[in-house]
Amino acid sequence: MGPFWGCTGYPQCTTTLNDLHGAPSTDIDEHYRCPICTRRLVRADKGKGNYWFCSGYSKGCKVRLADKAGKPESAYRCPGCGNLLVRREGKNGPFWGCSDYPNCKTSLKDTAKGPDFDLFTA
Repeated sequence: MGPFWGCTGYPQCTTTLNDLHGAPSTDIDEHYRCPICTRRLVRADKGKGNYWFCSGYSKGCKVRLADKAGKPESAYRCPGCGNLLVRREGKNGPFWGCSDYPNCKTSLKDTAKGPDFDLFTA
């Protein structure tokens, strides 16, 4: 979701901090970032709907996220191809699948916090 600061001891240390004006910070940048291209997300005019879209729309990034209490909904990148994951209902319950299906057949188990990336194998 944009630039961040990570621990030099990765992968043993997974601490990260937000990048705020080029410095590490626990504060959140007031501008939300596109999960695909990291450009700023823009809230649509109220008359057009209740959603956020990527400021890179004219450059080809067509990301559009629903508004959840004034913030864009959580979004996740597909570990297989980099497109967005979509929560879907299947015969065995909910799961996360790639938005580029059938070109990418990545699917992940659904958890209370989103897709379970720990079970992904390429």
